Order: sequence, then structure tokens, then C-alpha cells
Amino acid sequence: MKCSNCHTRNDSQNKYCKSCGQDLKNHPEYSPVVSNSELYGKDVLVLFYLDKATGKISGYVNPTDEQIARFKKDSVLQNVTVEAPGDVIADENAGAVLSFIRQSKEFLGEDFDESSYRNFSVPDLKKEYLRLFERVLQVKAKREASK
Repeated sequence: MKCSNCHTRNDSQNKYCKSCGQDLKNHPEYSPVVSNSELYGKDVLVLFYLDKATGKISGYVNPTDEQIARFKKDSVLQNVTVEAPGDVIADENAGAVLSFIRQSKEFLGEDFDESSYRNFSVPDLKKEYLRLFERVLQVKAKREASK
């Protein structure tokens, strides 16, 4: 079964989530996890937020209105397409990550020069995006606090 709180996969006989302790048996609408192949190509909305207890980025896939409201101040909503491993060539992966970097730079009010990322590998681009994403969350929180 998949936990409704943290989305961790659990054995079907588990009563509580092995990751967060959520009661699994009281949520019959959450059925066993579908196979990965059924997920590929799906567009989902992801609510990314900064977990203040751990300082790490976490998220909810297709968040509820309550989750969006609860994390509104310290979160970012983003549409994501689930891709199969090996289906996308590195250039397309780089293009997708660069578009996220561009969006983050625009939010931060900084110039985006795609040529400055020309020699980055895809993993390095992803690391750069995560650094920018953390800054976006911090700036968003400051902007909300100043309202």
C-alpha cells in the first residue's frame, strides 16, 4: 500500500507506514501501488515544500486543497511529467531542467543565460536547480511574511 501522507510504499499487511507512522488501514481508498509502467507519461501536480524540522525539500503529488492551503507560504506548485528511465535522451533531460532553472531565475528576478550552463552535466544541472529551488522557497517565505 502507498501511504496517503508521505507516499512511501508499504507492505499490504502493515497497519502503520514504515516511514511516517500514518495509520494505513483507515484509508481504504489507498490501494496497492500501481506498477511503474502505468505511471510513465502521466502529468501530475507536485507541491514542493521545505520541511522546517529537517531542512529538506519534500512534496505531495496531486495535493489536496487542504495541503495546498497548509503549505501555501513555504511551497511551490509545479506540473511534472513522469518519464520512463532511458526513454529521454540527455539533451531533452537537460532542456527540461533548464526550463525549471529559467522559471526559478525569473521568480528570483535574476537574468537567465542558457549558455552559462552549456558545460553542465544533467546531474549538475539538477543540483543547480535544487540550489535555486531552495532560494525560491526562502524568497517566497520572505515575500509572504512582508505582506
